[in-house]
Amino acid sequence: MRDPTLDEARPALITRDFVLLFLAHLLFGLSFWPYVLLPVFLQELGADLFHVGLIMGSAALAGILIRPWVGSALNRIGRKRLLAIGGLLFTAANLSYLGIDSTGFSIYLVRLLHGSGMGILMATLFTLAADYSPPTRRTEGIALFGVAGHLSGAIGVLMGEQWIHLGGYHALFISGAVLAALSMGTSLLVREPEGTSHENRSKRFFHISISPALRLPIFGTVAFGLSMTSYMVFLKPYAVTVGVGSVTPFFVAYTLTAVSARLIGSTWPDRFGLKPVLYPAMGSMVVGLSFLPFWKGIGGLSVSGILCGFGHAFIFPILSVMMIEREEEENRGSVVTLFTMLYDAGLLIGAPLLGLIARGNRYTPMFLFAALIEITSLISFFLLDRGEGAAGSGAVHGAKKKSREAIR
Repeated sequence: MRDPTLDEARPALITRDFVLLFLAHLLFGLSFWPYVLLPVFLQELGADLFHVGLIMGSAALAGILIRPWVGSALNRIGRKRLLAIGGLLFTAANLSYLGIDSTGFSIYLVRLLHGSGMGILMATLFTLAADYSPPTRRTEGIALFGVAGHLSGAIGVLMGEQWIHLGGYHALFISGAVLAALSMGTSLLVREPEGTSHENRSKRFFHISISPALRLPIFGTVAFGLSMTSYMVFLKPYAVTVGVGSVTPFFVAYTLTAVSARLIGSTWPDRFGLKPVLYPAMGSMVVGLSFLPFWKGIGGLSVSGILCGFGHAFIFPILSVMMIEREEEENRGSVVTLFTMLYDAGLLIGAPLLGLIARGNRYTPMFLFAALIEITSLISFFLLDRGEGAAGSGAVHGAKKKSREAIR
């Protein structure tokens, strides 16, 4: 007969609300990912790589500025209202690009609107994913939820290139708005989680952000966001420069690897520990970034996509769970909001900085600098982080510990 304790150790993860969240995230990603092609549009309007970085980074600035409000609003007004607000802003931003014909003041306003909607949606969707993932399966839940983002990456970039080919950038902006609206409609079918209070009882956002237990995960997340910026913002201009043109080989390899790694290894962090899985993932990211400027052509893009995709598959969920587990349960909304804000901080810092380094088509030092930032993060964790990854004293930590003991 089946041991009933197994059901307690592994409660249901794939529920109605989790599936709806997955679909909403997929549609959101299909709207978001084609914007890795926007830098070429900006170059056609006359921007150099430094100004491309400034324009792209301005969206991250909006996301950072709005996150403290989102952190408190998740408890005060509820998850679903934030999904509606974020969805409306994100849809409006997609449509606003239709009026852009220069790199003047207006493009910065549109990017700020874009970043505000994205900041609200990212924080709220990932908070709901944590809400609907049982504590003993939270790393697995967030990893599987993130598969939607990876799938939309490969599909979205390929679709974006086809839309531009068939109807120019206006076709990309219109399709992005339609997908954003569909994502919002799907997300509003998700039920408000039980037990979420509309009172702001959690710690202040600032107090959480300076917690000593979160220092290394915070640095690691910013470093990850900065490293990702090298290919999220500058891969398309680089590919055009070296004569490849399409970045689809990179993002298809990236997505297939990340999805496969998460489906096969979604339980690895819980079975083997967070950092024993985190270190190889960071190393893979470093090698993938280092390969990009030296192995030109479709083969190099594909191999780099595989290595970076494996890194992303585990770095993102492990760092997010580290932060969740090192704070109290009632602060989950603020912690997840902080985590997604840190990713934007990496983009805000990285986009203009990497653009400045790459000015004059100097892509080799740019990619190597991004790799250096990620390896610095790896070394910092290895030398300075003494916890296993669940050093907090909240309820999640206790449940996770019991889960690992049961598995062992």
